[in-house]
Amino acid sequence: MARSQAQRRRHAQSHARKSARSAEDLMFFPKLRRRAKWVFLLLAIAFGIGFVAFGVGTGVSGTSLGDVLRDLIGRQNTGTSIDDARKNALAHPKDANAQFAYANALQARGRTQEAIAALEAYTALKPKDTDALRQLANLWGSVANDARQEQQVASAQATEASAASSIAVPDSAFLREVDQNKIAQTLAQQASARASAAAVRAQSAAGQQQTVYEQLSLLIPDDPSIFLSLGIAAQEANDAESAIAAYRTFLDLAPNDPSAAQVKQQIDFLKQQLQANPVPQQSG
Repeated sequence: MARSQAQRRRHAQSHARKSARSAEDLMFFPKLRRRAKWVFLLLAIAFGIGFVAFGVGTGVSGTSLGDVLRDLIGRQNTGTSIDDARKNALAHPKDANAQFAYANALQARGRTQEAIAALEAYTALKPKDTDALRQLANLWGSVANDARQEQQVASAQATEASAASSIAVPDSAFLREVDQNKIAQTLAQQASARASAAAVRAQSAAGQQQTVYEQLSLLIPDDPSIFLSLGIAAQEANDAESAIAAYRTFLDLAPNDPSAAQVKQQIDFLKQQLQANPVPQQSG
């Protein structure tokens, strides 16, 4: 009797444990806990690959393998394009399309000075292509802007160095020779020289841009934007008389333009400059 009761109890307990496991198997979260470690492992591997290959989570462009590969492929494609365009332009110097393709390939690569030379070769063959002339003027403007930025940076460096050199000079003659004031003065002189050289380059590039806009003004004499750009380029090239003439033509063509008031102010300013520093007349 007791034996049969014990067997029934064991059977009931076994059945209860099986029922509990069956119920637990049907529940979502216990199943998730048992399988989550594999899911997390796969996610960690995937994130690791993405982190290395594509820079996921780095927040820094150009440091991942994916960025490096994309940049390398892009450089190879662009380099091949420039090389082919150069060979074609050299092989066919009278082919305007070849010169234009070479100029565009160089410009896309950021080689502005070389692009200018190629585009000048094209415009020599196609002197009435106003779109190409506008492009050439913009390139010269880019060169002038870069030079002006260099001038500003160098001028600021010269000012800082000059301020440092104004510190009180020691009483000792030896210390005056080796003192840091001498270093500061040298740095100021070097920075001033760089600023002056950059200013010359900026003025020269603006003069080249002015020449291109003068060509455009002959081809498109009724476009006020050409004369406005011509006036700005001439003013930056320190050609006040040409700037005034271009600005006046602009006002004749577009008297109600929103920038008309500013243009008039520039004309007055340039007139004052000419009065203060009259242009010497060439003797015949």
